[in-house]
Amino acid sequence: MITPIGPDLNLGDLALPTPETDSNRQLGQGEFLTLMITQLQNQDPMAPMENGEFIAQMAQFSTVEGISEMSQSMGGLTESMYATQVLQASTMIGHSVLVEGDLATLGSDAPLQGAVELPFPTSGASVQIFDGAGQIIKTIDLGYRNSGAATFEWDGTLDNGDQAPPGTYRIGGALGAGAEQQALSTYTGARVQSVALTNDGRGAQITTDTGEEVSLTKVKAIM
Repeated sequence: MITPIGPDLNLGDLALPTPETDSNRQLGQGEFLTLMITQLQNQDPMAPMENGEFIAQMAQFSTVEGISEMSQSMGGLTESMYATQVLQASTMIGHSVLVEGDLATLGSDAPLQGAVELPFPTSGASVQIFDGAGQIIKTIDLGYRNSGAATFEWDGTLDNGDQAPPGTYRIGGALGAGAEQQALSTYTGARVQSVALTNDGRGAQITTDTGEEVSLTKVKAIM
């Protein structure tokens, strides 16, 4: 015998059996509709559901359906945004970009490129080029620069006038002199070889000519 369901029953009070593997499984759109139909089929004919209650529960169903559709739409929009990001980033291929780091390459026919981050306008900033042994082989006075990224190029000429061989060098930035000297954040120039989605598929990353993979969000500027 089926026990009639009274009009005071609320669908939110009903619970479906949940799988052992998911004790917190939420009520889905199809299950919600099934419960509502079951409620109508088993309501007490002597005390049927009021129109207002039925309309309220239909509104609940519409809300569940709307949230489900919105979730699907947002998922599609997100995927589209990631694809658009990669497409836009592909225009960077072949161009040089500034990425955070302190290792830069001096080519046989291309200068070493980089930048330092200045906290305010100043004429007291400089860049040091270090060799593999950690010795300063070149100091570049940047002159007066505004705040932000102050770019520079080094053609390989050493302080003593000799020419440095092509290769990878470490750069450092300094503001001021002596005991008041302040280290600056450095960025190095690299040529973009390719663009792809990150491993988690939630963004774009570039691969430079040195083989380094860099998130697009780490790119300071396109040179």
